[in-house]
Amino acid sequence: MVVTLRGLFASALYLAAALALVGALFAMLGADFLFAVQILLYVGGVLVIIAFAVMLTNAEQLKSERQTNKQWLPALLLCMGLILMILVSIKRHTFDAAPAAPDLAPTTASIGHLLLGGQILPFEVVSLVLLASLVGAVMFSKKERI
Repeated sequence: MVVTLRGLFASALYLAAALALVGALFAMLGADFLFAVQILLYVGGVLVIIAFAVMLTNAEQLKSERQTNKQWLPALLLCMGLILMILVSIKRHTFDAAPAAPDLAPTTASIGHLLLGGQILPFEVVSLVLLASLVGAVMFSKKERI
């Protein structure tokens, strides 16, 4: 639905729903840290940026331009082939013997101990690089030079 709708804002909302469902998959698998990152970064952050981009674009110009290209038929055939391969592999697989359920312990504490324990130096270096890129972006966006 994300790529087939004509409205950009509706596509962005469907993208938010798809990313939230990926986060729900992470939660069901017991990866609570990945669930939180998925919801906070992708659904919260990236979709806000996409929503601003959609609202700031010229909607009348986008409606007049053609939104598809000539490669839709090969893409459709490729998608149908992939769906057929998935369905055949599901049909051939036997789901009789279920493996034992893994221990679904929270992963957030162990990741926190790793990042703020032995990996504190690379973690802080990355934060400084991100801060420097943010300051650089602000400096380049100013019209008057300091």
